[in-house]
Amino acid sequence: MEFFFSGSWDRVTCDHVIAATVRAVLATFAGKAVLNDVENAQAARFVRTEDGERYHAAHLLKRHLLGRASGLSPQDLHFDRQSGGKPFLLGEERLDFNLSHGGDWVIAGLSWSGRIGVDVEAERPAEFWREIAGSFLAPAELAVADGDDFLKIWTAKEAGLKAHGAGFAIMPNAITVADGGDGFSLAIEAMKLCGVWQRLDETHMLAIAASARLPQIAVCRNTDDLQAALGSIRPPVPGLPASR
Repeated sequence: MEFFFSGSWDRVTCDHVIAATVRAVLATFAGKAVLNDVENAQAARFVRTEDGERYHAAHLLKRHLLGRASGLSPQDLHFDRQSGGKPFLLGEERLDFNLSHGGDWVIAGLSWSGRIGVDVEAERPAEFWREIAGSFLAPAELAVADGDDFLKIWTAKEAGLKAHGAGFAIMPNAITVADGGDGFSLAIEAMKLCGVWQRLDETHMLAIAASARLPQIAVCRNTDDLQAALGSIRPPVPGLPASR
């Protein structure tokens, strides 16, 4: 298992992102029925088996990650949505979370310290990026973006929009990503976000955007990795507020 970490570690309210392969998640939680009827029905709607498995794995990871962080059973978690569509955990509104999935990967992130957004995308041919550049690159980015820049900018903006909660109600080309070398920053309306990128394999890039502190990141390629990552997560100590 690979661990990456930015910022100070507060063991009481540590923020986490787990990136796991679909196979690792499904093997770890095989036979455990924790999804609700809505999630199971949505997974069954996919025509392609791999799409249904990816969705199933993402929501299994979400429930087990949030269960560890909240101290509740994964099957007992209930969710609602904010006005912009961003989901939240009922009864624990301090805990922000986000999901992403693509290819062989599913990502779940949680934060006690602020807002969090995650996005995983696969590399695409340069021609694809050039065709859509005008709709997702800000004017200042059009002149300098090339090659790997397209994937980094796209994932950073999507992670940022998911952290903000507006989604694509705000046009990506209205946002500018400042690349700091080992991370990035961006502002969406009044919200200032910092972020990091993490290569998961030769083709997939993960971006994480946070309004407060950056999380610990665990990259899990098998069951042992995933169990170890989940085992490191604890709910906050009662009586101590989560930092924001």
